[in-house]
Amino acid sequence: MSVDSKTELVPLRTWFGLRWRGYDRAEVDDYVAELEAELRLVTADRDASEARADALAARLTAVLEENAALQDGLERVCLTPVDPKGLPERLAHMVALAEEERREVIRDAQLKALMIVAEAEQNARRLDEEAAAKRESIREDFRLAMAARRAEAMRALAELRTVAREEAERIVAEARVQNLHIE
Repeated sequence: MSVDSKTELVPLRTWFGLRWRGYDRAEVDDYVAELEAELRLVTADRDASEARADALAARLTAVLEENAALQDGLERVCLTPVDPKGLPERLAHMVALAEEERREVIRDAQLKALMIVAEAEQNARRLDEEAAAKRESIREDFRLAMAARRAEAMRALAELRTVAREEAERIVAEARVQNLHIE
C-alpha cells in the first residue's frame, strides 16, 4: 500500500466542538499540532527509506548491466583465433600453447564472472530483503505509533467528557438549589 506523503496519512480531526467550560482550546490545539508534526516526521522517514532502497536497486541493476557488457567484450576478444597454418613449427607450437592458455584464461574468467554474477544476485536479494524488512518495520512502527496516539486521544477525549459531564451536573445541581431557594 503506497501513501502519498504530501497528503494526510490518517484524516485527523483538528477541531473539537465547544462546550460550556468543556476544555482548554489552546491545549487541545497544541496537542493536535504536535501530533501532526510527529506524523510528518514519520512520513518523511518512511519516504527517505523507500527512496534509499530504490536507489540501491537501481545501482545494482547498473552494475549487473556493466558486468554483462564486460563479459561480452571479453568473449569477443578471446574468441578470435590465430591461424597456425602459415607459421613455422616453433611459432605454431607457441601459438598452440598460447591457445591453451587462452582457453584456461577464458575458463577462469567465466568462472570468476559466474561468481561475480552469483554474488551480485545474492547482494540484490539481500538488498531487496533488507529494503522489504525496513519498509515493514517502518509500517509497523507507524501502526504502533498511530495506535498509541489514537488510544491517548481517546483517553483525553473521555477525560474531557467526564470533566464536562461533572461540570454540567454541578451546574444543574446549583440551578436546582437556587430554584428551590426562589420558590
